[in-house]
Amino acid sequence: MKSKSPYYITVRWSSLCQVVSWYFNDREKVKAFLAEKEVVWAPSEQWWLTLLMLHKMLDLFWSTSASLQASNLTLRQQTSNLSSLVTELKTTIGATHETNTSPDPTSDALVEEEHNSSLLIRYGPFTLLRDQAERHIKGTNLLTMSMANRLPADDLEEVTRDVFRVYVQAMYSVAAIVAERDARNREKTDVAPPVLPFEIAGLSTIEFMELLFEHEERLRHSFPGIVVKEIISKEFEQLVRLISRDSNLKAALTKGSEDFDFGKAWRPLGNCFPYMLRFPTGLASVMPRTSTVEADFSTINYKKDDHRSALTSFSLEGILHSRQLEKLRQTFNEMALQERN
Repeated sequence: MKSKSPYYITVRWSSLCQVVSWYFNDREKVKAFLAEKEVVWAPSEQWWLTLLMLHKMLDLFWSTSASLQASNLTLRQQTSNLSSLVTELKTTIGATHETNTSPDPTSDALVEEEHNSSLLIRYGPFTLLRDQAERHIKGTNLLTMSMANRLPADDLEEVTRDVFRVYVQAMYSVAAIVAERDARNREKTDVAPPVLPFEIAGLSTIEFMELLFEHEERLRHSFPGIVVKEIISKEFEQLVRLISRDSNLKAALTKGSEDFDFGKAWRPLGNCFPYMLRFPTGLASVMPRTSTVEADFSTINYKKDDHRSALTSFSLEGILHSRQLEKLRQTFNEMALQERN
């Protein structure tokens, strides 16, 4: 077939996405190949229709995953992107969500009942009319409509149930993700802290002081005592006054805050409030993750190439420490220059 299937790694869902995409893009070649070999284990039309619907779901996951790996991602954006993914999954399959129920997310039981001469499928807080789900499957594209119309009613109903179960379990899993944790690694389910200038300026003095007090211990590791006690508070007061007096600046900050882009939101202020900027930068930052580390390795070309095929872990550690020292010196010089200015 002159086409190589991606290797399936069970511990990475992105690997599953790549394999499903390969089958989706090369489905006609695969079908022709299997027909030529006359194998008895060739996938049925029911299997292919299920795969096509999963491909639709994994496309949503893929785009969200890419957005979550952005280097300038903030906690607010992360929470918003995950919430949008749940909404898109729900819309794609046509499910409704009852917010007044508290289901067990580990339950795998589907409840079926008659509703207005149609079968109602219920899974925890999510409900779905079978006829509505079938319309969503057929309405995905012409291919799914053609395949669904050819399937016997019982097979189509089974596809509907299977796809609905997978979508709902995906929604459960995504909705359960908590972006932030406290000092004891417990889930923090409250809203993300205000980090954009317009959000911070909207706080009362006592609200800002409470936020500052909550992070005082961490701030003392990064700033001199006078900065924590006085300068950040003064810059907050100056920020509030500046925004209240300058309508053009207020409009620019509001526009920059629309998509929660941290850099764009703070850009109109320049370097007017250096400590006031560094404080919310720490609040907005997402904890380092695998993609961050992999991106760093890619950027500085730390890999075992043909000339370093026998590089030991100890040698690699020394190289990493040397480059880290170089980066720290560069950062220190930049901070010292900032302090003098």
